[in-house]
Amino acid sequence: MKQKPWPDRSDGARFTAFPLSKPDDNEEKIRLSRPFKIGSKPPLTSPTEGPDFSALPFDILTKIAASFNFPNLLAASLVCRSWRDGLQPLREAMVLLRYGKRFKHGRGGVRRNLDKALDSFLKGAVRGSTLAMVDAGLIYWERGLKEEAIALYQKAAVLGDPAGQCNLGISYLHAQPQNHKETVKWLYQASIGGHVRAHYQLALCLHQGLGVHRNLHEAAKWYLKAAEGGYVRAMYNASLCYSSGVGLSQSRRHARKWMRRAADRGHSKAQFEHGLALFSEGEMMKAVVYLELATRSGETAATHVKNVLLQQLSATARERALLLADNWRALPSSR
Repeated sequence: MKQKPWPDRSDGARFTAFPLSKPDDNEEKIRLSRPFKIGSKPPLTSPTEGPDFSALPFDILTKIAASFNFPNLLAASLVCRSWRDGLQPLREAMVLLRYGKRFKHGRGGVRRNLDKALDSFLKGAVRGSTLAMVDAGLIYWERGLKEEAIALYQKAAVLGDPAGQCNLGISYLHAQPQNHKETVKWLYQASIGGHVRAHYQLALCLHQGLGVHRNLHEAAKWYLKAAEGGYVRAMYNASLCYSSGVGLSQSRRHARKWMRRAADRGHSKAQFEHGLALFSEGEMMKAVVYLELATRSGETAATHVKNVLLQQLSATARERALLLADNWRALPSSR
């Protein structure tokens, strides 16, 4: 791809910052006293009044915008003509990314085709989109081509993409040999960028002492942050922290809240434990529903308790509980 030439200042509208200082009365009088004829060109503003963003080099501009989604990229393209021209490769990458996702998931009237999806993602990656780099890396990883995947994750991570940073950190856990320090480094960067899965993975590293000194207080903090972001496994772990008082102040109410949220989003162990809690409170039919859900998800320990409770319910209540389990749908979550 040909390198764009340095943009001439006349190529685009000037995008300057407003001066912070307020002009005094004498300056205002001088400015207003200058004659100005209709049809004549207004006086040019001095370049020293603020930075000229239209002169930003294209390579720096594309690095800044590499992780932009389409709405942000479109907004940046409207700033000035220079930015519009400089961001054209990334806009093309967004189109390729959209095509790639259609082929990857079989949407939009096309059949699922991972080869075509990968081709579209790679073309988007060449144009500088970190979103395309991450999607191409995922397909490489699924195919067992881990070196190719890690190379793309590294490019996306260096450009500041939180998903690329998170995937790169997790990749180092599966590398031979493992590199726990690099794992923590990139998971922390992704966590600072607000990536929910990175919050959970960083908490696990802190909990287990992988690449960092074991710190249960910090681990619990990141578990809770991931739980608040909708990550189901973090909800379960946050509940355990509140229940035991490890890393978080002991609170039965908060422990129950996060356990139920995890159970309602399909976490099988949470369904089992929430069912036991309902049983201890005398909520027999609700307990059977959650224990049945846990049993269907493979929690064998829930089966015996559920069968004991079923014998204590009437035939109508048993049918009602099993019908509720049949019609149950998990609430949406991050993972």
